Amino acid sequence: MLIFKNNIYDRKELGLVGLSRTPDPEYDEWFDTHHFIESALNEEDEILSYVERQPRNFWKEDTKKFYPYAHKIGGLPVIRNLLRILRDGLDPLPTWYHMNTYHFCFIFDVLIRYSFNYNHDTAEERLKALPELRGKSIYFDNFVKDYFFNTVFLMDEEKYNSLPRDEKIKLGYDCPCQFGVINGLKPTREEMEQKNSKDYPYSGYV
Repeated sequence: MLIFKNNIYDRKELGLVGLSRTPDPEYDEWFDTHHFIESALNEEDEILSYVERQPRNFWKEDTKKFYPYAHKIGGLPVIRNLLRILRDGLDPLPTWYHMNTYHFCFIFDVLIRYSFNYNHDTAEERLKALPELRGKSIYFDNFVKDYFFNTVFLMDEEKYNSLPRDEKIKLGYDCPCQFGVINGLKPTREEMEQKNSKDYPYSGYV
């Protein structure tokens, strides 16, 4: 089970306390966070399969197009591995997994593209993808605000590296591996894997 800023598995049980409200109360009630992420990751497998069928000399340009932030951290094998790790971790099993900036950067690219495509789809296609929303558009900014600890991975390398450590902490930029992601460093095997949580990560709701 993946650990986001808020619990993606119990949104309806917990109500909307602590979550930002959109202009549409019905959307706030119907939006299923877990299903949204699950649908996007499942569709991503098709995207990667499409890219892998292309000649290898197109892979670099394709990954840059589909993953405007995550492409910096490695080629197609790294992207494929991140997708596998996140899909495995998403399953509602007893173990909770902490993600680092590599995971958040990749899933941001996946979700923002999925949201954009969904919001520009026909009503029929929307209902197929996320039937619980009854065709309503996705409020992606609200999702990021509610479920991402920070979006430091969106910062350019020069700006990030110029910030002193205390300023980064003050801004909330303290997610593991953020330096590697922003500076385009390929993750190690250990950095690719998620970390098991020893405790229930949402103590406020126990």
